[in-house]
Amino acid sequence: MDTKILVAVLSLLFLILVPSLSFANGGDQRLIERGKYFINLSRAPFTPRVGVKTSFVASFFDVAANRLIDEDLTVRIRIAKLGDAPKGNFIFDQENIVVKGGVVEFPYTFNEPVLHEIFFDFAFASNPKRVYNAPDFLLDVQRGEQPNRADALSFFLTGCLGFVLGFLLKRRLPFHIQKS
Repeated sequence: MDTKILVAVLSLLFLILVPSLSFANGGDQRLIERGKYFINLSRAPFTPRVGVKTSFVASFFDVAANRLIDEDLTVRIRIAKLGDAPKGNFIFDQENIVVKGGVVEFPYTFNEPVLHEIFFDFAFASNPKRVYNAPDFLLDVQRGEQPNRADALSFFLTGCLGFVLGFLLKRRLPFHIQKS
């Protein structure tokens, strides 16, 4: 393969991948019952935006067994703006969610660019009266704006710079790609 073509392909991949990294997913964990269990909350995109559906996955782990909780759980999920939970003001409240295999998925679309809290309460199906309360997950919801033109221009210029540098430095590389 010609070096120019290789550099062009790599530069194009860079241009395509860099903007998509801003939509990567991520998560947080909360310990429950003095470290006996923990909840991992993953979300995509990692930074929720107003008007954009955020996909959540909550995983319930048994630390001693080092695996997902395999017993059926009954879960309650609540979302509140920061400071509203003590007043009982929740913008999302779903009870009696049956979770099999230790994993629950749910989508949510935020309406305001403020800090939000997500609460999980759960009980084992074998002992529904014993409810475990996890510390809240704090999310900083951002405005739903699309990346502005300056961001797009910056991605484009970075890609062009990579292309030019690759082209200029190709002669300094200690190896050559042989044509087949």
